[in-house]
Amino acid sequence: MKPIKLRIASDEGVEATIASDGSQDGADDYYAVVSISGIFDSKKVYGVDPIQSFSLGLKMIEMYTEKKRIGEDSDDPINGSSWKIEIATE
Repeated sequence: MKPIKLRIASDEGVEATIASDGSQDGADDYYAVVSISGIFDSKKVYGVDPIQSFSLGLKMIEMYTEKKRIGEDSDDPINGSSWKIEIATE
């Protein structure tokens, strides 16, 4: 599998990254590495295959950035459509 790394960026900068290279760890589970700005750095997210670990990592990013992307009920919504998914080259 070719390694992949994505950046999730807003107008304020990089909000999160997710990377996978098909590596296994522990009980032969595959993992993706997720970092979310201001929350945690380089957390491994495990799955039964590389697709599941990557998907679970994206779900984690979605959950942890939701309030920042779309606001809370009492907030004016932040324009989440200005967030971009980019292929990281570094």
